[in-house]
Amino acid sequence: MLAEAIGEGAEGMDMVGTVVANRVEADCEPDFRNLRNIRHAIYHEIPGTGIPHFEPVLNGALYTQRPTEEDLQRARNILNGHRNPRARMNLWFFNPSPGQAFRDPCTPTMPRSPMTQFDFAHRNHCFYVGVPGYCPEFYR
Repeated sequence: MLAEAIGEGAEGMDMVGTVVANRVEADCEPDFRNLRNIRHAIYHEIPGTGIPHFEPVLNGALYTQRPTEEDLQRARNILNGHRNPRARMNLWFFNPSPGQAFRDPCTPTMPRSPMTQFDFAHRNHCFYVGVPGYCPEFYR
């Protein structure tokens, strides 16, 4: 959460953690089948591409951040079932303008994920839900 949403405050990190946990809970084709735990979700690749879903895995930032006790408690809360209410139904997020001072506009669908639709933005990240009919295992 820290590596993905550093600088976006506790709520931003909480939303990112919620999306990762949602992916484990969703267990639906083609994107999130057989993700059994948070580690699987973090290292999961975009189907058919060999590219990790998460930028901090791709660029190595995941391994350089040092969480505070508050960050660790946030992660424990996610593991114990806490979900950010605003991101509770989101399965995707992305930062359309990494390294920039201001976020570029969010796109109507998530890049490389046509079964999505824009839901909301928080600071640098755009959050997405599945289109109607996608992943009925999760969207019940």
